[in-house]
Amino acid sequence: MRLVIKFLVVVLCLCMAVPALVAAEEPVTSKYNLKIWGRVKFDIHYDTAQFVNYNDFLGAPADSQATANASNSSTNFNPRDTRLGFSASHSADAWVGKAVVEMDFYGDNNGNNLIPRMRLGYIDLANNGSGTSLRAGQDWIPILSTNPSTIDFGILSASGNLWWRVPQVTLRQKLEGLELLAGAMLHRRTDTASETRMPWVMGRVAYSFEAFDGKHMVAVDGGYQADEVKNSTGSDDDIDRWLVGGEALFNLGPVLLKGEIWYGEGIGSHFLRYNLDIEDTDTTAATSFDEWEAWGGWIDATYKIMPEWSVTAGFGMDNPDDSQYERQTGNLNRKFKENRTLFVNSWYSLTEAIKVGAEFMHLQANREDAGGNNFRDKGQRYTVSMFYAF
Repeated sequence: MRLVIKFLVVVLCLCMAVPALVAAEEPVTSKYNLKIWGRVKFDIHYDTAQFVNYNDFLGAPADSQATANASNSSTNFNPRDTRLGFSASHSADAWVGKAVVEMDFYGDNNGNNLIPRMRLGYIDLANNGSGTSLRAGQDWIPILSTNPSTIDFGILSASGNLWWRVPQVTLRQKLEGLELLAGAMLHRRTDTASETRMPWVMGRVAYSFEAFDGKHMVAVDGGYQADEVKNSTGSDDDIDRWLVGGEALFNLGPVLLKGEIWYGEGIGSHFLRYNLDIEDTDTTAATSFDEWEAWGGWIDATYKIMPEWSVTAGFGMDNPDDSQYERQTGNLNRKFKENRTLFVNSWYSLTEAIKVGAEFMHLQANREDAGGNNFRDKGQRYTVSMFYAF
């Protein structure tokens, strides 16, 4: 009986203590600055041909000599570009710490079981007094970071725009109108048999200025990676991957003009440029590899007709070195001498949060057949889209 009484007394004391403990805790919303954002986007695509290597966004027209029914047309109802993100930040003297997480539904999936994937996941530490900041985690590539204004999720993939979201560590320093960046990035390892040991090291110098009643930006970018690829003899080939480029953005009244241009060798998966980075120097066996040289770029202009209505037109092109084309032994659908995209789109805001859009895209890939004759694969995508942002 005494034991029961003692137990009841302890429980009573704990119950009385709980409200005091809860009241003493600091709510997360006051401890950190929390922000939630997201969007629901639904695209309806009509394609006049097959496109590779993606389904819900564009890369290049399929190789008509390597793909059955390459001219097949089809319709796609695509809700995958729906996103959800949040950030938490706090201040400590001159320092500001921030964490960002964002996801969408472009992970691997079967049918309508759309799996969320992490788009962004990084930590920022910035000093407001010195203008210095450090970022660690997965973010958009820090060089050639301007993107075209397409409705299509692919933002000119394989047609001149280098982009991806890659784990990285970057250091930024602001000096008047300048921002200096140095960093390293490397895809998450998926196999311990990988020969890659060194990350891409990168630098960027961006200058922002005001003129003609608008804010403008120009930047020069560069990167290098020392890589290794195992050939069929079991030995490693040293691959030097490098990239230089420039980007610009001009606000000219109702017109926003922006673009990029780049040149380099061995530019591949870190820039969503798969199978376009190295080629086999021996067409009969993979005994050695070499970097594939290429250049490309894009430009677009957005005209604000009225506050709720805008129109954009643009063009992009990826141009690998023709002399290395015949030695490329990778995915034939991702093999081309040149891939270009021309697009026109328009957005109209129905409310502050909801807008509707339409887009036309024309893609053309120049290729070569087994006899050395040039041929072209073409296709169009027509898109209508509805978008709710919060």
